[in-house]
Parts: sequence; C-alpha cells; structure tokens
Amino acid sequence: MARPISRLRLGDRFAKVGFVITLGLCAALIESLWSVNAIVERQSAEHGVGHGGTEHDRIIHDLDKQRKFRAERNMYLAGFSLALQFCIIRICQLMQESVEYEEEIKALTKAVANEGGITSSADDKDSKQQGGVEMTILKKKPQEKKKD
Repeated sequence: MARPISRLRLGDRFAKVGFVITLGLCAALIESLWSVNAIVERQSAEHGVGHGGTEHDRIIHDLDKQRKFRAERNMYLAGFSLALQFCIIRICQLMQESVEYEEEIKALTKAVANEGGITSSADDKDSKQQGGVEMTILKKKPQEKKKD
C-alpha cells in the first residue's frame, strides 16, 4: 500500500489538505474552549447574584446547561480529531520514508552486485537478525596482488 502512495505522491497532496483540516480543527477547538469559558462565567455570575426561581430563569439555566454540554462535546471531538490528524500525517510520512529506504536498499544492492569480486560463500557472509528479518551482507574477497 505504501508504494502506490509513494508513486502518486499522495503524501504531499494529503499534507496540503491535512494542513487545512488541521487549521479548521484548531479553530473549532479554540471556539469550543471560548464557549465553555463564557458559559461557565455566565453561570457563576448568575449563581452569585442568586436565583429568583422564576420559570424564565430555570429555562435559561437549562439552555445554558445544554449549550455547555454541546460546547464540551465539540471540544472533545475537535481535540480527538486533531490528535488523529497528527497520527495520519505521521503515518503517511513514515510510509513515504519506508518506500524511499527500500528503493535506496535496492539501488545499493544492485551497485554492490555489479562490482567485481563478490563471493557468496557461507564463510564470507555476515548475517544479522533485525526485527525478524535476516540481512546478509556480502564481503568482498581481498584481491591478491599480482607478482611481476
């Protein structure tokens, strides 16, 4: 899956769209924080003065509770979406790097294979185990000096 994304340069395209989405999520998060703060201040100011207990005051209080709940919900959603956005961007970057490293490994392997004097006997190999993948590094045999 990483190769088609790398070939089509979807990571770069997603980065531009991701930046716009990130800005929108930041704006939503800031707006939600501002709304929650304003509602809390209004409730504390009303509570400090005292409740008259009229029907109108109770309706306003219930509406403020609903607004506060919605603002808090939006704040949590925006924050979680922002965290996911950062994860998606990083995953795309890692996939791109993975493909670039694979291509570099292939190019280096071809370059080493094209050089002369490479042996593949078991004595001339260094094997390393990394992450469950065995990597074999071929050593060149030292060329003997010609005696004249």
